[in-house]
Amino acid sequence: MATVRKLGATAWVVYGVGSSGYVLMIPVIGYATYFHTQIAGGGPEAATYWAVAVACALLVAGLVAPFLGAFADGRGKRRQGLLLFTALACISTAALTLVRPGEIVAGMAVFIAAHTAFLLAKAIYDSYLPALGAPSSLSVISGLGWGLGYLGSVVCFFLCLPFIEGGAENIDPATFSLSFLVTGVFFACFSLPLVFLFPRDDIPVRNIAGPGAFQRLRTTLAQWRQHREILHFLLAFYLINDAVVTILFFIGIFFKTNFGLSVEEILKLTLLFFLVGIPATIGFGWLGRVWSERGALFVTLLIWLILIAIMALGHGESVPLIVAIIAGLVIGSSQSLCRSIYAQIIPADRSSEFFGFNALVGRASAALGPLVFGVVNAATGSQRMAMASIGGFIVLGGLVLAYQRPTQRSQSQPASA
Repeated sequence: MATVRKLGATAWVVYGVGSSGYVLMIPVIGYATYFHTQIAGGGPEAATYWAVAVACALLVAGLVAPFLGAFADGRGKRRQGLLLFTALACISTAALTLVRPGEIVAGMAVFIAAHTAFLLAKAIYDSYLPALGAPSSLSVISGLGWGLGYLGSVVCFFLCLPFIEGGAENIDPATFSLSFLVTGVFFACFSLPLVFLFPRDDIPVRNIAGPGAFQRLRTTLAQWRQHREILHFLLAFYLINDAVVTILFFIGIFFKTNFGLSVEEILKLTLLFFLVGIPATIGFGWLGRVWSERGALFVTLLIWLILIAIMALGHGESVPLIVAIIAGLVIGSSQSLCRSIYAQIIPADRSSEFFGFNALVGRASAALGPLVFGVVNAATGSQRMAMASIGGFIVLGGLVLAYQRPTQRSQSQPASA
């Protein structure tokens, strides 16, 4: 059993390396700036098009994830589902290479397909965490997955560098877009350990499928009082995640617009961010184990507020550098700690279903964030004001979390027929 856990944990961490390469080169920096500059023309409406594309992917994935999780638990199909949606994400990512300047609808559609598949795969991937170790070690495992995942972003960046050096504004679009093909192949290669090291046979938790899976979700919602503290935590996560994901999706465009940085300069700052993030995320995971996961999470929220204030008010050439360093301290750390806390309070025999709910909350909240950013930006004409508005989500999330009573993992109640 210990050997199976170690092999599974190894494959889980390696997958995180590949998926982090995707996150950097598609939604965060690479494709985000390429879409804004080349596909959508770089005008005031370009950020709105990007916000709509991001929101669509997040909403679709969020609505599908709970049913997918319940189906995976009921039929024992987690591994197959993870492989399927990972393959779809890799193929769609590579297909972004075919999108040309001015093809706004095609650029949005292919991205929505790629990112929806990625988010669904990620929801199933996260659901494996409770089975990878003892509860006391989950913050460390989660931190390793996120921290070493940053290493994947660094490697993917250097593999793409020959195609993106000079930035989307100064290089042939056909050359720049080859970086998306490289990213799709990179992600696929680091997903291969899933085939060889993950258990081949998932044991069904409940004999449910099709309409039965919907019934299981209805039962869970109807019995929400039995899971009140889980829902309480999800509300806090909703608010925190809203801010985190919005900043991730717009930080590249923010740097380009407010500080005149090229794509190459942004990617180099992102490289620094990941180099800081590797030890920081692992370190916060260790801090969560030896001190308190909730306490460590509150520390990251305070740092988030400082970061947002600097982005909203800071001027000068040093601001992007400072933002990259501070962001490296907390982006992976806060998300990793949230994942570890959640893994310890959900019913052990329904992890895919409850991580599906986690995905629903996370994706729905993340869809709201970019839309709020876009609305504030359109109303005020200032990305700084739009960024400042995101700080309210961090404050509210921290307040909700402060009033939550820590809970222990419970076993699920039998679902009614």
